[in-house]
Amino acid sequence: MRKYWVTIVRGLTDLLYAVVRRAPQGFLFALLLLVGCQTLVEKAPPHFSKDKISSGYIFNRLQTRANKIHSVKSFARTIFIGKEFKQSFRQTLIIKESHSIRVDTYGLFGQAMGVFISDAGDMQFLDPAKGRLYSGSDVKNLLRKLLGTQIDFRQHLRIFMGHIPNFEFLKVEKSRLTSDQTQYILLAKDLKRSGEVRLHIDALTLLPLEMTRIEMGQKRYFVQWQDYEKIGSIDWPHLITLEFPAKQEIIRIKYKDPALNGKISKNTFQLMPTASTK
Repeated sequence: MRKYWVTIVRGLTDLLYAVVRRAPQGFLFALLLLVGCQTLVEKAPPHFSKDKISSGYIFNRLQTRANKIHSVKSFARTIFIGKEFKQSFRQTLIIKESHSIRVDTYGLFGQAMGVFISDAGDMQFLDPAKGRLYSGSDVKNLLRKLLGTQIDFRQHLRIFMGHIPNFEFLKVEKSRLTSDQTQYILLAKDLKRSGEVRLHIDALTLLPLEMTRIEMGQKRYFVQWQDYEKIGSIDWPHLITLEFPAKQEIIRIKYKDPALNGKISKNTFQLMPTASTK
């Protein structure tokens, strides 16, 4: 990868010299490009100075980035797609430390439609129209009825934090750089749960792009992290897609104005029954 980068810079430099020799009036243009090239080199990622990087180095970079993200608050447009349905919701999401999530869902005119909370595996759902609080298995059944699908938050919540489920239990068995040198593809074994994980990592930024979980030779689920933008010093994916091929179901979240690592009230993941509890 380093050789690929150096080749680009040398090519641009040769072009600048040719411009200077042929046209003096092009000197300023060449100078500006040269400054741009110098800036480009200065901003080259640290791993570009290496002739070869290991899968361990990539995993360390992924873990270092994940350790910087503790929570996210954001407006969102969430789309659920199935074989016979497609639904879109305006929501606010609050996720903390990959184990707690609160989702407030709003109707077309901004009216509250429901509040869902999953905190360390305990689930609650508040139906404001009925003034009823659901908990436990009733929440799973209700979500399946309302959304047409359900999520294993204990496994999948990390995905919506821009990270990889069971990451600490993955052992890389194979890795390669794509022929166009834009992505690293890593095949890992999950030491905690049976199955394999295939990861696509951006070769320039070392950010996760895609993940496929394979169990018994079949794709269990597929993930895409897209539209990365800087929030402070952290690269955050503003579009996340979780797909279940066997069920032909897709969950797509488009973040809007996300805030990372903000203060979260202790009561955020607690719901008090307003009328009756089921």
